[in-house]
Amino acid sequence: MMKLALLLSVLAIALFAACGEQADEGTQAPAEDTDETAMVEITITNGLEMWDIYYILIDPSDEIWSEDRLGEEDILAPGESFTIEIEEGTWDMTVEDEDGDTYTLWQVEIGPEDYQWNVTIDDLDSGWGEDEFIEPQIIETGEGSTHIAITNDLQGWDIYWVYVDPADASRSDDRLGSNVLFQDDQIIVRVDPGTYYIQVEDQDGDTYTLREVEVDAAGFEWPVTLGDMDPISDVEVHEGFSLDTGDGTAPVTVVNDLGGWDIFNVYVDPSDGPWGDDRLGTEILTESNDITIWVDPGTYDMRVQDVDGDTYTLWEIDVDENGYEWAVALEDMD
Repeated sequence: MMKLALLLSVLAIALFAACGEQADEGTQAPAEDTDETAMVEITITNGLEMWDIYYILIDPSDEIWSEDRLGEEDILAPGESFTIEIEEGTWDMTVEDEDGDTYTLWQVEIGPEDYQWNVTIDDLDSGWGEDEFIEPQIIETGEGSTHIAITNDLQGWDIYWVYVDPADASRSDDRLGSNVLFQDDQIIVRVDPGTYYIQVEDQDGDTYTLREVEVDAAGFEWPVTLGDMDPISDVEVHEGFSLDTGDGTAPVTVVNDLGGWDIFNVYVDPSDGPWGDDRLGTEILTESNDITIWVDPGTYDMRVQDVDGDTYTLWEIDVDENGYEWAVALEDMD
């Protein structure tokens, strides 16, 4: 009888232990999924040439914009790239440059292949929405008691550059900066009364020029139309030339050998002095054309600036009575 009781006790203990093991097995956490989500590299390159990118936002198209991907202290300079990994899906991307202009891609389908976006001025947000009309922008710049107002009436061609300078002065900087004049947009340049040289250039590189414009206290209005485009013959006469200037005995000749980039400014000055006036004035040195500056023999610094604002400089060049010739090439870029 005692043996039977002992046997029953052993069986009860074994049964309890087995139930405990089954309970433990039933509550055990499932094994973790070891499959990782496939990630895709997105590379954004600053192709704006003259403007830094300060902010980059990349977010799913069904969500609102989140934080800047670049970080507060990072800037994407022209030619630099930024890469980040995201999941496959539909994404919106926007960047903002140093002037606050934005460039946006909507609902980009990101598949298994890496994606690259070279941001250019053509990607600039124009202010036109899909379902609404945005009022034309008006840009104001300059100082003075009167004004020159230029309106884009080119019927679809955007204006990228605007130059307004006194007729007897050298060409200054582009008045638009990183802005673009779309159809019906206007720029108002504040100036003092006088005689002015005015030129705009559109997205195709076509120019529209007014010379010897008299601007009085009432100002001057110019709605630029396709009929104002500079004819090819005029461009050849005005921009394709061999120009002589200066009153010395030694010729310094500067030739545009940049292969497509126009030269807007040329400086040739003694190395022991500051930079002087632009030798081109309101002229433009197009490809293969040249300017000769007559100087006295001595040591000179020479600098040119192209249409993109890039500079090319030679320091302490000895110029004798035979003169000096400089064919400016891309490898001379500072």
